[in-house]
Amino acid sequence: MSQKKVRFDQFELDYARFQLFRKGAPVRLESLPMQLLMLLIDNQPNILTREQIAAQLWGKDFFVDIEQGINTAIRKIRIALDDDYVQPRFVRTVVGKGYCFVAEIASDDDSEQVMFSAEELGRAVMAAAGLDPNNPGGPQES
Repeated sequence: MSQKKVRFDQFELDYARFQLFRKGAPVRLESLPMQLLMLLIDNQPNILTREQIAAQLWGKDFFVDIEQGINTAIRKIRIALDDDYVQPRFVRTVVGKGYCFVAEIASDDDSEQVMFSAEELGRAVMAAAGLDPNNPGGPQES
């Protein structure tokens, strides 16, 4: 099991303890939303499609309402992080593409320090969505 801890905003996510903290106090988050939050953080700044999320969380031989499961998990993550889907600080919905974690993070994984600036994340998300980071309203130039 990973000994990694990541910090973002007022939160710390301890992978080994499978626990989310806000300003040092535990934040309740059920297993599936916790797994999805870890998946989004681990894949930052990439956008994860619903298909990628389903494959990671449920596999191919599990029969559930995946759409509802993902929607519910994202909603619970946003509630736990006090995030807003209209102006997200942590989990962004990229319409027609999927979801990505957009907050700046720091990691304690084996003394590895990882930081993504908000600008770098924004550029990566826009590029993945096929938008030109220098022209937010238009398509990416070929």
